[in-house]
Amino acid sequence: MTIAARFAAIIEGLCRAVAARGAKGAFGSASQPLVILLWSRLRRMAARFAILAEGAPKPRPRARRAGPRKRVRGPYLPRRRAWLLAPVPEATAAASQLRALLDDPQARALIGADPRFARLLRPLCRALFRRPPAIPAPPAPARPAAPRHRAVPATAAPHAAAAPPATLPLFHPPPAIA
Repeated sequence: MTIAARFAAIIEGLCRAVAARGAKGAFGSASQPLVILLWSRLRRMAARFAILAEGAPKPRPRARRAGPRKRVRGPYLPRRRAWLLAPVPEATAAASQLRALLDDPQARALIGADPRFARLLRPLCRALFRRPPAIPAPPAPARPAAPRHRAVPATAAPHAAAAPPATLPLFHPPPAIA
C-alpha cells in the first residue's frame, strides 16, 4: 500500500467518525457548519496529499492583488492542540495511525523532500496530537559559494608590476579667462 493510500485511509476513517459524532451533536450548537468545514478540509487534504505524492510540479507563484483582502466571517476550526480528540474520541485511532505513518522511513523521505507536505500536515497534527511528531524539514537549497576575491583577467598586469604615479595632482587651477 502506498503512502498516499495509507493517508487516504486514515482520512476516510476520520471523516466517518466526524460525520457520526456531528450527527449526534458532539460539536455543540454550531455542529452542522463545523462538521461540513472539517469534512471538506479533510477531504481536500487527502486529495492534495495524493497529488503531491505523485510528484506534481511546484505551482508558479501567483500575482498578488492590489489592496486589502476582505475577510470572510464564518465558521472556523479551533487552533488549540488536540482539539479534535474531545468531541470525536475515535480520532485517537486516526492519530495513532498517522503517527505510525509519519514514523515510516519512506514517508519521512517523501515528506522531507518537499516543504508542501509539512504545510499540509501541520494543521492535522495540531488537531490530533498534544505533542505533534517531528515533521522532517526539507533540505536547504544548495547555494553557490560566493567567491572570496575578484577574478583578475589574464590580460591584466599583476598589481606588483604596476608602479603608482610619482605625484598625484591634487588641484587643477581653472583656465585663465581672456
